[in-house]
Order: sequence, then C-alpha cells, then structure tokens
Amino acid sequence: MKKFFIMVIAMSWSLSVLSADGSSGCGPGWYLFKENSILSSILRVTTNGILFPVTTLGMTFGTSNCSKHSLVQTEQESLKFATENYFEILAEATKGQGEFITSYAVTIGCKKESIDTFGKELKNSYQNLYLLNKQNPEELLRQTYKVILNNKELVYSCSLS
Repeated sequence: MKKFFIMVIAMSWSLSVLSADGSSGCGPGWYLFKENSILSSILRVTTNGILFPVTTLGMTFGTSNCSKHSLVQTEQESLKFATENYFEILAEATKGQGEFITSYAVTIGCKKESIDTFGKELKNSYQNLYLLNKQNPEELLRQTYKVILNNKELVYSCSLS
C-alpha cells in the first residue's frame, strides 16, 4: 500500500510538471484546488486519480469543466478532412503533390515550407497508405502520422496539434 501511494505521488508530481498547458484544470480536483501552482496541480491530479473511474467519466462527457485538448481538436479536423477527401488524398499521394495533399498537410499542422517533403513522403509510403488501410480514413491518418514521425524534417515542422 505504501508503494502505491508513493507511485501516485510520483505520477502526480510528474504529471503536474508536464501539464503546463493547463490540462490539469478540470475535474473535481480543480473545484477543490483552484490556485495555479505546482502544489495545487499535484493535489488536483491526485484528487482526480483517487476518484477514478467516476472522475474520468465526468471529464470525458464534459460534465467536469473539461475542454478538449488542442491535439484532439486538430486530430478531429484532420480525420474529418481525410474522411471527406479520402480518394482525392490517395490519388494525389501517387504523385506526391496536389491541392488535397496541401490542405491535408495544413489540417495536420505542417508548415508551408514542409508541404513538398510531406507530399514526397506520402508518395514514397503510398503502399502503406493505400494497401494497409483498406478505405479507412482513420488508418490513413494513423499511417500519415507514422510517415511524419519517420522523417526528421516533418517531425520538426508538423506540430500534430
């Protein structure tokens, strides 16, 4: 039991340090500890963790003063674009360029100067994009993330958030 509490405190501290974007600012812990400091952040995360799973359900359904993280919002926009323009993206991926590839890169968070590299990498990875996802926009997006994460230039120029 002692190890459990030490682990919870260590995780809480590390999460509070990493939560500089304010992502610990919701759930029951936020109602109890509103000050924006490391100590109150640790206490918020610990409180939310102790009240698991009730807390996570409330946070998920938006009843605990939680908003969607920017990464989730960006991913939803990218997935919507991939769903609506799936075949156009794949068609342009064979060439490595085009209007849909450019727009797709922008929804993912890539800077304009990296769009050519983005298109070339999609062209080089076309087999993975097309054959593995079997007309599935979610898998297309997942494979696109892999393409980005395997290219040093794209890792630095595509924020994914």
